[in-house]
Amino acid sequence: MSRSTAAAVAAAAALLVAVAARAALAQDTYSSRFDGTDLDAILADESRVDQYVRCFLAEKDDDCDEVGRRVKAVLAEALTTDCAKCTERQKVGLPKTVRFLARERPDAWQQIQGKFDPKRRYAAAHPELSQ
Repeated sequence: MSRSTAAAVAAAAALLVAVAARAALAQDTYSSRFDGTDLDAILADESRVDQYVRCFLAEKDDDCDEVGRRVKAVLAEALTTDCAKCTERQKVGLPKTVRFLARERPDAWQQIQGKFDPKRRYAAAHPELSQ
């Protein structure tokens, strides 16, 4: 094999490793597509909070918008793994939302926990959120 062919093969191999590493890293966190969503505006809007609570508790996704469907799809894993795959923004948003629900909508929070985190792992790891 000539030096130029060997160099091309080495470059291609390096590129494949970089692409594979990036793909693996991308799967280690949830999508950041909705990280720019104004969580404070949602929590301040009673009808939107009601909409998301209905979405999360419903068997089907008929009451869900795209954000609700995405959150609902990963909520159990996020709660039971202490947000292990969350982006930095999601790691701020989850406890903020839990604190809000625990204080302002405790019945809804109990139902959400029962469905998505029946062993209450997240609440046990973060008792300050419900105080």
